[in-house]
Amino acid sequence: MNKLVFPLLAIAFFANPLLANAAEREEPYGGKCLYINEENEEQSFQNCKVNVHQGNIIINFDKEQYQGENQNIVAKSVAEIASGAYATKLLSDSGSLVSGILLGPINLVGKIFKPDRDYQQYILQYAGNGGAKTATILNINRSDAPEFQQELSLLTGKLITFREGQTRTTVDIGPDIDDVKHIK
Repeated sequence: MNKLVFPLLAIAFFANPLLANAAEREEPYGGKCLYINEENEEQSFQNCKVNVHQGNIIINFDKEQYQGENQNIVAKSVAEIASGAYATKLLSDSGSLVSGILLGPINLVGKIFKPDRDYQQYILQYAGNGGAKTATILNINRSDAPEFQQELSLLTGKLITFREGQTRTTVDIGPDIDDVKHIK
């Protein structure tokens, strides 16, 4: 019996990373990503491809003229992921850190960040170069959104917040402790 258990454990141990890499999506996610050029005071959404790959979130703009602002975000540096109503609130709240990061440096407060109906909007707050807090906005095609959300959550270890104060997001984690206390 012991001779059979050890090989099975070894296979399970070594197969897990291989299966995780096999589950990664081959093609990047299409969408529109926030392009900011502080020097020219330009801020707009441009067509992009987003790869969630080997511990990184890689953002590549389609057009060559924007590729100087391509990003490689280390997944471990992501502090928060917001989407839906909560993402809209973060952008519209003048006191929020995200609003200050994205709207403050360029001072284009009049710019409205409203995603097209064909896209699901995500705000990623993360530690950039030197540990400074920064953020970006990704608008991913709605048809790819469920798969993107799952990959993003698995890679970063963060749940995506859709409403302020919501603790259950992409995965239902079960009943609240208070609910369990009342069941006797």
